[in-house]
Amino acid sequence: MHANRLLVVDDDEFQRQVLGMQLASLGWDQVCMAASGDEALAYVEQHGKSISAIIADLSMPEMDGLVLMRHLAQRGCQARIILLSGMHAEILHSAAGLASAHGLDIRGVLTKPCTPEQLQALLLDMPHAASQSRLGANAQTLTSARLQAALDAAEFVPWYQPKVDIHNHRAVGVEVLARWPCAQGGSIGPGSFVPALEAAGLADELFFAITRQVVAEVAQWRAQGLDLSAAINMSMDTAHNLQTPERLGQLVSAAGLHNSDFVIEVTESRLMVERSLALETLTRLSLMGFTLSIDDFGTGYSSLVQLIDLPFRELKIDGSFVQRAATEPKAEAILRIAIMLGVNLKMNVVAEGVETAEQLEFLRACGGSIVQGFHIARPMPYAACTQWLVNNIRESKNETVSV
Repeated sequence: MHANRLLVVDDDEFQRQVLGMQLASLGWDQVCMAASGDEALAYVEQHGKSISAIIADLSMPEMDGLVLMRHLAQRGCQARIILLSGMHAEILHSAAGLASAHGLDIRGVLTKPCTPEQLQALLLDMPHAASQSRLGANAQTLTSARLQAALDAAEFVPWYQPKVDIHNHRAVGVEVLARWPCAQGGSIGPGSFVPALEAAGLADELFFAITRQVVAEVAQWRAQGLDLSAAINMSMDTAHNLQTPERLGQLVSAAGLHNSDFVIEVTESRLMVERSLALETLTRLSLMGFTLSIDDFGTGYSSLVQLIDLPFRELKIDGSFVQRAATEPKAEAILRIAIMLGVNLKMNVVAEGVETAEQLEFLRACGGSIVQGFHIARPMPYAACTQWLVNNIRESKNETVSV
């Protein structure tokens, strides 16, 4: 059996989707995904001889990348190994040295987020890799024309991830996540197509295409007695468009909803780019009653300036702090300070990336109030989310009665 498969091991679904899209653009059409070390080992047991390379994250719950390397070595794994992580470069290189000491074939180390070019440099001479003509063909799949056609055909759809009150587990809102369903099944995450849309000048079209669907579906939820807010991500390109507040307000009003039913999330790091151009749009949105949320708080360089100068009413703590706080004192301190800061500024504080019961309890002990993440619910399409929300209300009522 020829070795022509790639195995991606990462507990973060978003990262798996991004890597899958990048590898597909490089011509690898047999990419398998594992969400944990245990899943990866099970796959290796079954398909070990067909795996050409394993791209593995280092920081994963239950079985981290270092333990996975040891288990792979014990199984005599012959696949090339690429280590990928958001940790410091020196930690990555130390991990590579340890894997080499186990006798594994370390191909290289990459820090998150990596680029397709970095991946291609490590995979280019791999046996049975795609031909250059195939690479060229796949690299053209996200042309402006293809993206415009996808927008015209309404191929981009919203998925929803619930946000719950940490004290009673009752849903208080959802975050909207754009998805691009694939004809062969599955879907492509925004990390792959949003940059291409922005580069093509189509960010506004994506925002309003998704928002139109969200507004209609939130109206349907209201008709069913499901009262919750929807948080929509806004790119800086859309924030720089001074017509955005009017267009957004008209969509909401036409559906019989209120501006306060919606949260506009802006990624903190992007606010550094032409900040003054976004200031008018964001301030007007706040005046109109939309809730402004600063997303991925703690990952940029100007967090406190943004909180002072812009009318944010929600602070979203980046999931990396949530996942690292239990084992890293510095991350724990930042998490506690971020929660305290939000509370003292009378802001809603949302902790994202909650993946375990232990993380949930830790956030509760830190004074957290609203959480989202795979431990609560994964992103899902409208119908599935509707059923989840109905069940959530039923469970909440039953708990209240039992108490």
